[in-house]
Amino acid sequence: MSESEHYGGADVADRVLASLDPENIDRLAALDQFHVGGAAASRRLADRAGLREGLTVLDLGSGLGGPARLLADEFGADVTGIDLTPGFCRIAQELSVYAGFAETTRFCAANALVLPFADDSFDAIWTEHVAMNIGDREALYRELLRVTRPGGVLALYDMVAGPNVASFVYPVPWASEASQSHLIDADALRRVVSEAGWTARHFHDESAAALDWLANARPPKGVDGPTLRDVMGPDFPRMIANLRENFEAGRLEAVQAIFEK
Repeated sequence: MSESEHYGGADVADRVLASLDPENIDRLAALDQFHVGGAAASRRLADRAGLREGLTVLDLGSGLGGPARLLADEFGADVTGIDLTPGFCRIAQELSVYAGFAETTRFCAANALVLPFADDSFDAIWTEHVAMNIGDREALYRELLRVTRPGGVLALYDMVAGPNVASFVYPVPWASEASQSHLIDADALRRVVSEAGWTARHFHDESAAALDWLANARPPKGVDGPTLRDVMGPDFPRMIANLRENFEAGRLEAVQAIFEK
């Protein structure tokens, strides 16, 4: 199974978009944030990165566009999102139109290792829960460095391997099986980003906050509109249960980090 197939079948975008109600866009919180910790985790990362009004941001692995819209709304950023799954880009763009962010957010399908942007295009790179799907980390962080302006930042929020990763349980939200997952531990992450030419500015263990969020998260009730289960399929509750189990068993950890060019 390919990565794009893992993240929903070809008809996902059509089904989700058909169920959207532009008059009730505020009811879409269950669909909007596609990462552990939700909007609160995104705000912590944006604060650590020093994002502010007028900055141009590349959201790598933008998913359904929730973080991009948050950065545009609360931090005044202009955000370009890319994702490997074209259906996600369609959903993200429609949600931005409905929510009034069509001018400050845009989305397109692209390969993170061969970005369709000129050198020095962005003030900041933003990525949450993406690199676990990418095997060639060296190429990834070099390519991100290429499109970042001097003095710009890389803000990442990643799942990393814990000490007991050998007994990892699948499926999880980013991978149905081990061949789709490319976890590395926190030390390796810091090293590979630094070796690509970035300077570490901040490195924070987010594991406790992630586990607390997973332990207290509950399926949405009375939601009038699509949820992540509509996107990820009926196995999504098991993915979340396995994610929580992997954290609790020390197979998985989380970090937020800021690097500078």
